Amino acid sequence: MEIKVSKLKEVMDLMKPVVPKKPTVKSVACLSLGNGKAVATDLETMAIANLPEAKEPMLLPYSAIAEMLKYIPGNETLKVEEKSKRIYLSWNGGNATYPTEDYRDFPVMAEMEARAEGQVDGDILIAAMLAALPYTAADTARPVLSGITLVLGTPIEVAAGDGFRMSHQVLGLSFPLEEKIIVPAHGVAILEHVFAKTPRTPPSTAESLIKVVTAKRQLHMVMIGDNKLRLDFGTTASVVINLILGKPPEWLALIPKGEPVLQSQIFAPQLEAAAKRVRDIARDGSGIVRMEFNDGKLKVSARGDDQEISSTIDTLNTQGEPGRTALDQKYLLGYLSGKQGIIVFSKYTDTGPVVFEYQKSPRVLIMPMAVQWGDETPPAEKAEPQAETNDEASDAEPDEESESSVEAETAEQETSEEEPVTE
Repeated sequence: MEIKVSKLKEVMDLMKPVVPKKPTVKSVACLSLGNGKAVATDLETMAIANLPEAKEPMLLPYSAIAEMLKYIPGNETLKVEEKSKRIYLSWNGGNATYPTEDYRDFPVMAEMEARAEGQVDGDILIAAMLAALPYTAADTARPVLSGITLVLGTPIEVAAGDGFRMSHQVLGLSFPLEEKIIVPAHGVAILEHVFAKTPRTPPSTAESLIKVVTAKRQLHMVMIGDNKLRLDFGTTASVVINLILGKPPEWLALIPKGEPVLQSQIFAPQLEAAAKRVRDIARDGSGIVRMEFNDGKLKVSARGDDQEISSTIDTLNTQGEPGRTALDQKYLLGYLSGKQGIIVFSKYTDTGPVVFEYQKSPRVLIMPMAVQWGDETPPAEKAEPQAETNDEASDAEPDEESESSVEAETAEQETSEEEPVTE
C-alpha cells in the first residue's frame, strides 16, 4: 500500500478514541486495513473509514505507528507492507519495522438486517446527546442509567439521569421506528469525535459558500439487529455502537405536571457567582446550598461547622414567593456552568424535583435536599427501631422502572446530615 503520510495521520486520528489502550484482545490494539476500508474497534463500538489505498489486508499496530508518524513530513509518500506478521514501512530517507497480529484475528461484525433507517440532522442530534452526557450515572452497577436514552419516533426525545438529576429534550426530528434505545456514554463521546473530524458534505445545489457552511449536516441512522445503532457520516466514515440492553426509566413520568408553586427568572451568571461565594462553607455542610425567594430577591446561603454565609441577588421575575429549596452545590454549579443568559427555576412540590430551563438547552431536574430551616420546629427524637428501619430503606436498591422508587432513592441518598424535615 502506498499512501500520503498526511492522509494516514487523518485516518488514525479519526480512529483514536476507538482503539483501546489496554485491550483484552491483542488484535484490537491495531488498525485493520483492507478492501478499501480502515476499521477500529474496542469490542463495544466500531469505527469504519473509507480508505481506497487500503487494498491488501493487514493490521497496523496503532500506538507505535501513530507516534512514528508525528515525525514524518505529511507530504511524504509512505509505502506499507505486511510480511510474516511484521509491518514494513518506508519513505524517502527512512524505514521502520514493527511486529503485528494476524489480520484474521481482528473482530468482524456479522451481517445483520437493518430494521429501520432514516436521515437525521446531525448538528441537532449530536448536540442534544452531548448536552445530556453530564447527567448519566458514573456507576455502571445500573447500566440503564449509564447511557443516553433516545426515544425514537416523531418527535425524537433525548433523556439521561443518574438518580439525582435528569435531563430531557424534545427534538424537531423524526425516525421511522418507535422504540427506546440506550446509547452508552463512551459511544456518544466517539460520535462527537468522528462528527468533528469528518467533513461537512455540501448540498449539490448550493449556490454560495454561505449556503455550504450553513447547510444542515444530515446523518444516515440505521437500527441493526436487536442491539446495534449505526450512524453514517456522509461517505467518509461510519460508527456502529452496541446499545445497552435493558428498559430505561420512564423519564417523562418523572417530569412534574401542572403549574409550579414557585417560579423565578434568574440571570445565570449572578446565581453562579452567588453559589461560588458560599461553596467552601457548603462543602463543610454536606454540600448543601440553600435558596430562599422573597420580595423579588434570592438569598443563597450555606452552613458549616460554626460557619454561615449568604449572598443575595435580585431576580428578574418571581411568582409564588416566598419559597425556598436546598440543592447539592455540585449539581447546581454544574448546571450553571457556561450559561450566560436567563434561566427559569420552577418548584412544584416540597419534596419533588426542581426544574431548570435555559434557552434551547435540555430541561434539567434536580432533586432537593431535606434540611432543617430556622423557623421550623425540630422533629421529635426517633426511637431506635425506627432508625434501623431508615437505614435499611437507604440501602435498598430502587427499581429503575418505577417513578416512585427513583424519587425515593434520590431523596434518601441526598438527605443532608442535618435533621430532616418531618412530612
